[in-house]
Amino acid sequence: MPADDDLVPFLDVRVIRSTAPALLCRIGDKSVWLPRGHISGRLWCAGDRGKLFIRRWVARDRHLIDLHGVAIAAPTPSPAPRPLLSRPHLVRDGVTQGARKGRGDAKSPA
Repeated sequence: MPADDDLVPFLDVRVIRSTAPALLCRIGDKSVWLPRGHISGRLWCAGDRGKLFIRRWVARDRHLIDLHGVAIAAPTPSPAPRPLLSRPHLVRDGVTQGARKGRGDAKSPA
């Protein structure tokens, strides 16, 4: 039987939030806080994505694996970003670009 201090690899982990003592990670369909002292890998800050090694007892405690070491939630790849339906436009102070405050049809005095 594997030891509780063994590291278990998880693929396609995404860091949602990062603090000095821990990472908030998305693994499969779960979001879990993982203490930095019990993980290993090259994921450091929000937006990082890849493989993360987690101590077996922590993975069990966070319900990422069962007592036999089998993943409880099958990892699902993150959805691809949706394409934009329209062209983005700039908004400043609640007014769309091109219709600036103070501009009207009236001409300024010469």
